[in-house]
Amino acid sequence: MVKPSLRQSCLLACFAIAAGLFSAAPSALSAGQPARPPRPVTLHVNLQNTGQTVALSVGQQLVVTLSMRPYDDNYWYVSHNSGGVLKLIGGPDERRPRNWTPWMYSSQVFYFRRESPGTAHLVLEQSYFSRPMVLKVVDR
Repeated sequence: MVKPSLRQSCLLACFAIAAGLFSAAPSALSAGQPARPPRPVTLHVNLQNTGQTVALSVGQQLVVTLSMRPYDDNYWYVSHNSGGVLKLIGGPDERRPRNWTPWMYSSQVFYFRRESPGTAHLVLEQSYFSRPMVLKVVDR
């Protein structure tokens, strides 16, 4: 028969080994992996009026939101993007609020990334019923 003090010592030793393994596991797993690059900073612009100017660094992302009126099937599109400074990386996505009905407003979202320095003029238009929305992007 094993003495109770020996049994308790073995149990305590097993518990200490298991705790050491669990505490070492996360650091051992992440040690061999490369560090993640930092997430790019994103600038959000809600275009309600034409002629806005924003400052943006190279590599930074730009999210442009444009509102759509009720019963408006006339979607926004990029009609002019000067100089190749901005690259369209996603969109347009249509955003509708919860419990949307045809009488409610929705919006369209475009995603851009600044590829090089310089000044860019971004022009977004609809085919009818609106004036073009112009956004000037300058160096930060």
